[in-house]
Amino acid sequence: MKKTLFVIGFFIINLSANSIDSLVNSAISRNSELKSIEKSIKIANENISLATKYQNPSLSLGIADIHTNSNYDKRDLEPMQTQFIGISQVIPITDKLDINQSIQITNKTILSLKLEDKKLLLKSKIYELVYKIAILKEKRDFIQKQKQNLQKLITLQNTKYQTSKIDIDSIFDTKIDIKNFDIALNNLDTNIKTLKLNLEKITYTSMNNVNINTNIKKKILHFNFNEHPRIKILKQNLKLNKQQEAYEKALKTSDIKLNATYYNRNEFEDYVNISITIPLSIYDRENIKAKKAQFAYLKTKDDLEDEKQNLRIDTKILQQELNNSYENYTIIEKDIIQIQKNIEKTLNINNNFKDTTSKIIKNLNKTISLEISALNEKTRYFTTLSKAIYYKGN
Repeated sequence: MKKTLFVIGFFIINLSANSIDSLVNSAISRNSELKSIEKSIKIANENISLATKYQNPSLSLGIADIHTNSNYDKRDLEPMQTQFIGISQVIPITDKLDINQSIQITNKTILSLKLEDKKLLLKSKIYELVYKIAILKEKRDFIQKQKQNLQKLITLQNTKYQTSKIDIDSIFDTKIDIKNFDIALNNLDTNIKTLKLNLEKITYTSMNNVNINTNIKKKILHFNFNEHPRIKILKQNLKLNKQQEAYEKALKTSDIKLNATYYNRNEFEDYVNISITIPLSIYDRENIKAKKAQFAYLKTKDDLEDEKQNLRIDTKILQQELNNSYENYTIIEKDIIQIQKNIEKTLNINNNFKDTTSKIIKNLNKTISLEISALNEKTRYFTTLSKAIYYKGN
């Protein structure tokens, strides 16, 4: 039964990897770091509930003036011999409990924004890895196709060799090129497997194929800086600094501790003691803490402006890199198409083959170099596009 459940579970996990969206959703639901933040949010909810609760009262019980002589069991020898029960309760003054609750609510909001930020980072990384895997597969398919072209060339060389129109060295060199292609294909397969493992590490999902479109097009990225979690977190920190300042000022008015004790006496009247304990704020601790909160507020304001500047510049860089990759890719692809047509046209000629082997290989190598460059630009393009996901570019 357990084996059956395991197989079903594994099948479901692999099914979820058929699309990038399902892969992202699966990763978000499984990621341990995100789960940890979610637990912290639950803790924050409890802190909100706890913030306005009074401290528990203290109960005291006792017996006073126990004699140490033979009269130790006598409780009516003098008025000071009492049995007592008392209770004490700290009573907050001012609205410090409400302020504390608002602080805990802000802390929860910051945690929620951190969770959103981590989700964006995770989504961005998943897209980057999936794009890289897809483009490496394109490289592998391209190399495989060029290997097939070399195999066609081997056939033509054998034909010319039989008619003494080519030497054995040329055939040998072509076969070496095919072996080099085999090595390149092996390296690509290894790189693809490594990227898949890296993807599995952050998604907790083993996958074979993910459907994703790798067609390049001109794209203008749009960003809303004020809606980014990093900006929202700093704005919440500003709010938190103000709340902390208000809380420290409220603490200047100390809470009072109310004590009430009932004393029972034998042969004498019972009585009650009531007292109030008030801590004295005479050492300026609260004012110093309030000043710290004020300086923290000013620091956070500077951090906010710095973060806005960083996001603004980072997104401009992303747009430039995206434009550059698109333009380079477009230029390279135009050259590749024409050269590839010439090679395939030449290779389709049979015994009337006129061109030299060296010229074919030269064109073939040029095509390979250009195509690899184009795919590298494609990788840059989609890596940039993936990073834009984190900045909420669309």
